[in-house]
Amino acid sequence: MIKKFFAIFLATLVGLVISEISLRLIGIKPWKYVTTNDSISGKKIFKDDSILGWIATEEEYKIYPADQREKTFNLSIGKSGERKTGLDRKNFDKEFLIVGGSFTQGWGVNDEETFSAKLEKKYSDIKVHNYGQGGYGTVQSALLLEREIIKKKLSELVIYGFIEHHEYRNVARHNWMRTLEMYSQRGATKTPYGIINDQNKLILKKPVFYVNFPFKENLSLITLIEKVYSKNRSKKGFPRDSERKKQQKIVTEKTILKMKKIAEKNNSDFLVIILDYMNKYNIENYEKFFKNNQINFVNCAIPLIDEMVLIGDYHPSQKGHSHYSECLYDYIESEIKNNF
Repeated sequence: MIKKFFAIFLATLVGLVISEISLRLIGIKPWKYVTTNDSISGKKIFKDDSILGWIATEEEYKIYPADQREKTFNLSIGKSGERKTGLDRKNFDKEFLIVGGSFTQGWGVNDEETFSAKLEKKYSDIKVHNYGQGGYGTVQSALLLEREIIKKKLSELVIYGFIEHHEYRNVARHNWMRTLEMYSQRGATKTPYGIINDQNKLILKKPVFYVNFPFKENLSLITLIEKVYSKNRSKKGFPRDSERKKQQKIVTEKTILKMKKIAEKNNSDFLVIILDYMNKYNIENYEKFFKNNQINFVNCAIPLIDEMVLIGDYHPSQKGHSHYSECLYDYIESEIKNNF
């Protein structure tokens, strides 16, 4: 009996060793967290939020760029995660409230170089509140808007900065949750998401974590098993990744409609600014959706190449943000300025 047990144990051990070597040879490595060291101070940029998953922490940051040839940039976060515009405007008649992801927040450029800041400079009587948050999609933007618009009862205009990848984030796709876990040194580790129920209604669910298996930082086999499990796991209210993929477009559309209703309830105009969309067919469908649902929108997308992006990064450069602000300003002046 002992010999039989030892033989089984030895065969299992040899099989595991062979599997581990084989996986590494074909490029499957043990899990590795990304060391970001974004902030010179070493402080985490994001903190946990029970509703939003995460939100930027109030602080004056100096951030290392993705490519060290770029200078550091300042990221000034005020209360409730709002990014400062560089203008300390205390006297104003109207307010704009802007939500979105890192393109909206202005990751990689200084406070005064974001399109929100540039837009504010074009007006003398308007205060622009930039609530863009790194990594947010439509779902998180809607939840943050719902929270903050109550505090900004005078907001004449709500603007949502939309990029193609928001669809992916809105349903907590497997690879997005995996990316969040990999970059968890920044403080973002869980995300809320949306699903469509059997009555075709949008349900926004509480933040979920990426699954973590022990020893994944040591063994490729554990990393692979964790990935397969995470991609195919399902539980009540959280369908497997392939099912969430099928819902991502309708979840995005219904969440945008929810944002419009939140704005209208506050007597604010609502505007979608398209910042990036590579798939021409999809953007044509979205523009049709916006028109059919009487949603104001302006396509300000830029090619994310050359001088429009940061060196070694895909985020818009100062020149990209200048394009956004000019495009947005022209639309507001010609189409909706008379509404407020």
